[in-house]
Amino acid sequence: MTNFTFSAISELQPNLWWLSIPFIIVLFLALRAVNQSIKNSVFKSLTNPVFLSISIIALLLVNLNLPYTQFATHSKLLSWLLEPAIVALALPLYQQFTHVRKNLLLIVATCSLGIVNATVVAFLLSILFNAPAQLSASVAALSVTTPISLIVTDSLGGISSLAAALVIFIGLLGALFGFMLFKLINIFNHESQGVAMGTACHAIGTAAAIAEHPKVGAYSSVAMALSALLTAIIVPLLYPFLVNILL
Repeated sequence: MTNFTFSAISELQPNLWWLSIPFIIVLFLALRAVNQSIKNSVFKSLTNPVFLSISIIALLLVNLNLPYTQFATHSKLLSWLLEPAIVALALPLYQQFTHVRKNLLLIVATCSLGIVNATVVAFLLSILFNAPAQLSASVAALSVTTPISLIVTDSLGGISSLAAALVIFIGLLGALFGFMLFKLINIFNHESQGVAMGTACHAIGTAAAIAEHPKVGAYSSVAMALSALLTAIIVPLLYPFLVNILL
């Protein structure tokens, strides 16, 4: 019965791939509606619609033996919309610009510290676990959006595809557990939450921050943009320095 089902699905594939984008949209909207209806903060974090959408689609592709290349080709429009979506994050920044401008230097300093900390910790863990040089370079620039991470990782001689996967994974972790962690350690200041999410968890974390509160989203948007700029400057200088000093 199972073999018959897989065979039937395989035969229908060429005619059904156009449904990729409608399926993704409907799935995400349904999961977001479920997430918004949940009041418990823990369950709300664990039912993040981005995380659940990725998990469900991955399970379907694997269990139904559907080729990822076909799925990626027919859903490429959503990838093209990624950059305009990131630009749209400027809206909460505009709405909260007066508050952000007063703290701009502090935000720059905090983002710089976060980038340095993430790079140094990743490098030290690479040494601790005796990771190859290419893997070490791949985890040096993860506190940034995917396009910038790819560029910086390539310049360091790392594996850009691995860096991209880790950036997305970190963003999902932030969206899932970020606000739970804030509550656990009693950080309720919107500015602090926003800068932390934007610096560490980039676009996915910023999307979760916007859903949490407009001010959190505004500060997260600023931190994400500044982290992209600062990472491109700091990491290519810091990583070779660490290699020369510690290796």
